[in-house]
Amino acid sequence: MNCHDENDDGIDPRVKLRANAGDKLHDLQLRRELDIINIRTANELGPPPPGGLPVAPRRKPNLPASASTMPLPMKAGHQENETMDFKSMAVAASMALAACAPVQEEKPSRKLNPDPKRAYTITMTIAGASGPYEISKGSLQYNIADQQCLPPVRNFAGVQTEPTHTSISFPLTKVADGSYVGTIYLDAMLEENFYGRGICRWELAGIFVTADMQFNSKHFYPSLALWYTPEMLLSEQAKTFYFWKDGLGRPDPSDPAILEAQGPKVFRAEIEAEVFSVTFSSRAVVQ
Repeated sequence: MNCHDENDDGIDPRVKLRANAGDKLHDLQLRRELDIINIRTANELGPPPPGGLPVAPRRKPNLPASASTMPLPMKAGHQENETMDFKSMAVAASMALAACAPVQEEKPSRKLNPDPKRAYTITMTIAGASGPYEISKGSLQYNIADQQCLPPVRNFAGVQTEPTHTSISFPLTKVADGSYVGTIYLDAMLEENFYGRGICRWELAGIFVTADMQFNSKHFYPSLALWYTPEMLLSEQAKTFYFWKDGLGRPDPSDPAILEAQGPKVFRAEIEAEVFSVTFSSRAVVQ
């Protein structure tokens, strides 16, 4: 059984790069849609109970055996041979699957930089929230900028088993009512020639901060930094985003006052009382 593909070193690197490249905006849109679904579900059904939903044990029904399902009588020797044949087939199948499965090796490229230097201080300010809230730790997503540094795909499944992205957390410290400060490192991931195919370079791809907020005693969990991009971080310009206080979207594109993904630039006075704002600002840390 041939469990490995042909050597793909001869393929044009640009073709492989385009095939492996992701769509950051599409990933962010999917994340936002998932957040909206979770928020609506929590608003309609309430938050999940502590420890998660109860799981009913699955039981096999005790049905009377019919004549068609009763095993045929066989001699002891014949039964022993049948059992041995079945075991032989099971062993052969497991060996074949094991040979075709990708080898689980250590992931050397996913290492933290012991001495990061490219630091930015990020400040997040929340204004106009209708109820109490808590801010969890933020998270950062890093992607490998050029996957040509990774080993070529040779496994039977045709999947790159080495890491192409990773996430790490960063703390946010409350400095005043509604104001939080944290530090982000652009070079938080270690860059080395891990596989002998060139330096694996990481780039910051996304910034995420989730809050546990309340409106009329109901919880919702907006991703406050979902639309705050690394490009905005590097620009060191303040960016403000708006969210509905009840956590529900208004998916009516015909209404000019409806909030868009990043919030309205101008909205009617009666809408202003229904939203709260989150403002991000950044500053490069001089070493």
